[in-house]
Amino acid sequence: MDINKISRLIKIVSESDIAELALREGEEEIKITRSNATQIPVQVQPVQIQAPAPAAPVAAAQPAQAPEAPHQAAPAQETGHIMKSPMVGTFYRSANPEAQPFTAEGKAVKEGDIVCIIEAMKMMNQIAADKSGVIKKILVENGAAVEFDQPLFVIE
Repeated sequence: MDINKISRLIKIVSESDIAELALREGEEEIKITRSNATQIPVQVQPVQIQAPAPAAPVAAAQPAQAPEAPHQAAPAQETGHIMKSPMVGTFYRSANPEAQPFTAEGKAVKEGDIVCIIEAMKMMNQIAADKSGVIKKILVENGAAVEFDQPLFVIE
């Protein structure tokens, strides 16, 4: 199963009332489960700084969608191209903890160069730059949870 197909399935589940989707193609099997209780903390963790983390449960008790929008919109004000996450998962800057990061701020990348890995359902998905340019800013911490369409990099 290719990454684009998995991304489309995740998007379908997130935009519908479906709680769970299971699909098997040959030997490959994918199961996508949606739970509102786990989605809210995943959205809050990558955006907020460590100090305000105790306030997250209070925000989760209220409708977190409205306060969250300004935080996610802030990276869009950066000048340059915003590269977004194609899926939900865990963001990694390198292939393993001992390896050098795929890219760094100020480093030139070409369209198609691997810039990070997103782990989704125990699968390591290499994410390629969708535009050539220079990495102006990395918007996500290594090991942080990311949401579908969440800004990852600013490329000039």
